[in-house]
Amino acid sequence: MSNLPSRQDILDYIAANPGKIGKRELAKAFNLKGSDRIHLKQLIREMSAEGLIEGTKKDGMRKPGALPAVGVVEVTGRDSDGNLRGHAVINGKVLEKPAILIEAKRRQPVIGDRVLARLTRKSAQSYTAHVIKIITEKNGLPVIGVVRRDSQGLYLEPVERRAKSIFQISGTPAELVAEGDLVIGERVEGRRYGPQYITVKQRIGHVEDAGSYSLLALAEQDIPTHFPENVMHEAVAARETVALDGREDLRDLPLITIDPADARDHDDAVYAEADSDPKNTGGFHIWVAIADVATYISYGSEMDREARKRGNSVYLPDRVVPMLPERISNDLCSLRPDETRPCLAVKMTIDKTGKRREHQFMRGLMRSAARLSYQQAQAAFDGNPDEENAALHDSVLTPLWQAYQLMAKARDERGPLNLDLPERKIIMKNGQVTDIFIPERLEAMRVIEEMMVSANVCAAETLEKHNTPLVYRVHDSPATEKLHALAGFVKPLGVAIDLGQPMIPRLFNRLLAGAQDSDHSFMVQEAVLRTQSQAVYDPENIGHFGLNLSRYAHFTSPIRRYADLIVHRALIRALRLGDDGLHDSEIENLSGMAEHISGTERRAMLAERSAKDRYLSAYLSDKIDRVFEGRVSGLSRSGLFIKLSETGADGFIPISRLGAERFFPDADGLTLSGGTTGAIFRLGMPVRVRLLEATPLVGGLLLELEDSEANTAPPRRRVSRTATGRTRRAKPGTKSNKSPKKKKSTSRAGRRRAKALNRSTKKPS
Repeated sequence: MSNLPSRQDILDYIAANPGKIGKRELAKAFNLKGSDRIHLKQLIREMSAEGLIEGTKKDGMRKPGALPAVGVVEVTGRDSDGNLRGHAVINGKVLEKPAILIEAKRRQPVIGDRVLARLTRKSAQSYTAHVIKIITEKNGLPVIGVVRRDSQGLYLEPVERRAKSIFQISGTPAELVAEGDLVIGERVEGRRYGPQYITVKQRIGHVEDAGSYSLLALAEQDIPTHFPENVMHEAVAARETVALDGREDLRDLPLITIDPADARDHDDAVYAEADSDPKNTGGFHIWVAIADVATYISYGSEMDREARKRGNSVYLPDRVVPMLPERISNDLCSLRPDETRPCLAVKMTIDKTGKRREHQFMRGLMRSAARLSYQQAQAAFDGNPDEENAALHDSVLTPLWQAYQLMAKARDERGPLNLDLPERKIIMKNGQVTDIFIPERLEAMRVIEEMMVSANVCAAETLEKHNTPLVYRVHDSPATEKLHALAGFVKPLGVAIDLGQPMIPRLFNRLLAGAQDSDHSFMVQEAVLRTQSQAVYDPENIGHFGLNLSRYAHFTSPIRRYADLIVHRALIRALRLGDDGLHDSEIENLSGMAEHISGTERRAMLAERSAKDRYLSAYLSDKIDRVFEGRVSGLSRSGLFIKLSETGADGFIPISRLGAERFFPDADGLTLSGGTTGAIFRLGMPVRVRLLEATPLVGGLLLELEDSEANTAPPRRRVSRTATGRTRRAKPGTKSNKSPKKKKSTSRAGRRRAKALNRSTKKPS
């Protein structure tokens, strides 16, 4: 028994070796023979009885809570990249954790299906499920599509990209639907391999309607577009005026709003003045005032329940789906000039280095002195104010700019992640794209951004100081495996990342600066972006890696983010600013609420991207066969994802159109390599592509490679073995020594398989 492994040895081996592990695998791993195998069997029984391991002979041993090598997974949704996600089903119960990435080579399951899959552990709480087969299909799930007609009648063509079949319309009166209608249907019982049926439940528009693509995107994500009647009644009944009654009177403070020129709501205002305290020479006082939404949205009210359900506003190319009724967001909580509005404000004091010395929150009444666009503010900062704002130049705009200059120095010293990827603006008219451009990045935008970031930090610090629960905005540091993948990706480009240094944003900034003036700058930016984790809401604080802040909470946009409303209520409770602060019930459910609003944020992002893809596909539908410049935005076993440089539209090149050779994604997921020529496609690499097909209903663009800068390497040499066992390299382009003949199968089943294979490979006569 001297060779017998300890309990910890067995647990370590199971943890380090995902897959099916049984007595045979353990005996082989620890070189156990004879009687030692009997003792191993007894040890396994004891560990199972002690609860150290679980599992069956069929699916192998695993640690308690770990998933089997093969198991049932229920498809529950999609992530921010559109990939299917699910949860394991153990003993008929759907587990909440871990989340599982679902990959299917053949027929794609849909949300609600249960699949049998091989489960591969990627980390402690991360698995990938490789679908073996779909074992149950969930009926009653919504199917969104356009009604079509053929010789047999009406049918539904789904708009979901991965849909593999059409649906016969059943149980729906003919007068309720017509060809071209966009509808939501519900799947009904049908044979697995026969016709699929749906019943139409809701008409959402017509394919010819302006804005139909936005309606599709919203319906796909189940985002409500209309407020219930009881919510609207409550909004209309909201009181017009708010009494001073214990609030700070800030109406004489010349706070101003600075927003995009087309902004419809204005929920944040700023003001700055030099600090007269001789102990803080060169310092400034900075006020950030935010619309006091909590005054109108009390916990448990109809508007509150609806806002909580929505989680956030959704911004599409042609419309905004607000979190709150417009009576609140665009009227009572819009900080319009010369109108008294309730606010929650913070007064920050910074020194001459831009570092914050102190801050104070207050609930008050304010009256905005002016409403400026970013362009107007920038002109004033540059010394050229327009006539409308000339009177504010010396007293308001100049101190604001001076205070920002100090804050910018402190920001640069802090060293947040310096990723500045341009975002295109889509101009719509009558449901059609009329223009696409990259807006000029003005320093006036950074003025507001920096002051909002500082206010958010103050909110988190204040609530921590008063031991008041809150929802943080957290951003985890990059995963180790992603860092190593990034290092391997950038090395051939002539830039390097030092993995031996502390993992802080400045490390990435040096990498970005090193590639800034090279041809690989865009590729490095894209790779760094892919390395980053996704920011979420959480009552547990892990800091914000991208901003390089130890604590951060969203406070500045309560009319469009429910997280900010939670923080407002928490501040009211902590500072005793009223009786409408954070409710005990909210505190008990903060974890669930954080998960919910993180989900609604991802849902909104998917809808925004889906609508944009459809409108851009429609915009390019009359440009078939044109050649465009683009860059590789993603790689997979199925092909290349391309972002067109001119419009920002996303398209796809199937792997079959990259050439006759086979291509394989590398382990880092950032490159795609050819197995014969060694051609390499890298994330961010420039390409020239030809547009072959545009399908606006699904938002797809089919592309073909016209030209690229794919690196090529000499063909890989084949290796053969001599009779003595030594290796001999064959010359490129020549065949290796004869390979051993395959043994003929002697079993009856083997002979049947061979005959079937032979028949399938014969050419048709």
